[in-house]
Amino acid sequence: MEASEVVSVVAEVIGWIALAGSLGCLLLALLIRIADGRWVRTQAVVIDQEHGSTVRWFAEGAFHQRRLGDDERAHVLRLDEELAYYRQREPDRLRLHDPPHGRRVIRMLGLVLLGIAALAGFIGLVLMLVG
Repeated sequence: MEASEVVSVVAEVIGWIALAGSLGCLLLALLIRIADGRWVRTQAVVIDQEHGSTVRWFAEGAFHQRRLGDDERAHVLRLDEELAYYRQREPDRLRLHDPPHGRRVIRMLGLVLLGIAALAGFIGLVLMLVG
């Protein structure tokens, strides 16, 4: 068996493994996106009142507001404007912190594995045409 044949077989095995991993990661990222929805960045205003704190934000053409819990208020750094995220399908839902990065990491891993699979397929094709 020649060296080009060995490299071709190894590239094909790596390509299939990377393709399977890529499809799994991208499918998982899609399922997380469907379940969690899309979170859009907005500016929120925190208003301290005598009976508690309220946060207000503008989303989807309307103003929204909700009360802040004591633990949420303790994490808000500034007194007036705060960077926040609302759910695009439900603009009444607001997060005062970044959405989890797990979906982004899984999606990037899937794209890297897809690139590895494409590179392995290209190497196998070149070796098939040359050898």
